[in-house]
Amino acid sequence: MESVGCAFCGRMSDEIAIVENGYSGRRCVQCGIIWISPRPSPSEISELYSDSHAAIYADAQLHFEQFKRMEAREALRAVKRYKEKGDLLELGAGGGAFLAEARNAGFSPYAIELNPVEAGWIKCNLNIPCESAALSTRTHGGRKFDVIYHRDVLSHLNDPVETFSLVNLSLKDDGIVVFETGNIADVNQKFFPLFAQFLYPDHLYFFGEKSLRLLLERTGFECLDIKRRSIALPLLVRKLLWKVKDHLKDSDALPSAKAATTLNDRATRKSSMKRKLRLLYRYAYYYLGKLGKPLARKGWPLEFLVVARKKPSGKPSGETK
Repeated sequence: MESVGCAFCGRMSDEIAIVENGYSGRRCVQCGIIWISPRPSPSEISELYSDSHAAIYADAQLHFEQFKRMEAREALRAVKRYKEKGDLLELGAGGGAFLAEARNAGFSPYAIELNPVEAGWIKCNLNIPCESAALSTRTHGGRKFDVIYHRDVLSHLNDPVETFSLVNLSLKDDGIVVFETGNIADVNQKFFPLFAQFLYPDHLYFFGEKSLRLLLERTGFECLDIKRRSIALPLLVRKLLWKVKDHLKDSDALPSAKAATTLNDRATRKSSMKRKLRLLYRYAYYYLGKLGKPLARKGWPLEFLVVARKKPSGKPSGETK
């Protein structure tokens, strides 16, 4: 376990915003961010991607490819407002649904995925270049990208400022970063009971709009657009159905990482009734969010889709203190 301060100003904080699974989420009043401290070391966090966990997670994700492709097409509409084509890198690519749709839309896709099962799927079944190491200046041979995209990755980063600085260095001069994340650091605590879980310690940081803009400014980006979607209604439904959702989990998930061909056989099998109900659950969550647009208010639970451009002369400062 290690104690850490705010990712921006470095200050320690005694203000506890979230407590879950024995971990404390501390809030920086000045910078508007919530982070775990003390927290597991990077090596302990990497164990979350062990083979047994990876296989179970991948098996669950790959059976919802149709739904994920629908979500991907919506995100790509935002991307194509600023970039019509080019080299596109996804961080935390999962089963590769976004990358497959990006290729259909005219982009040349590349992936980073730490989950060994999903990485194998991307390489062997989708024929998309994929690396299983964290982003660096050597990623995919030091290639510069037109677009770097990630979804629900920001909260998992061990050092968000360092990673976004690397994103900046990995983009072409006019490149853009597009990502999706929540606004938990902005949410009024009266809404916290709507969250069935905060997934500590898998999640290390929670951002809000203020801290997202600070992150972009600190790492050499100009914010072009932030789309806001209320998730208050979906969260309420999720909370009410949480126990039911647990009963819908398959009991025959893969016990360990296996070859992508094995996953391919499973992915093409006829879906069980449980999977159909889980898919219905996901669609309900998605469309309730669309109905909740009028609830995209300050202090309410939101999902953000952020688009930012690399500043022409702006090198990332990389300063965290």
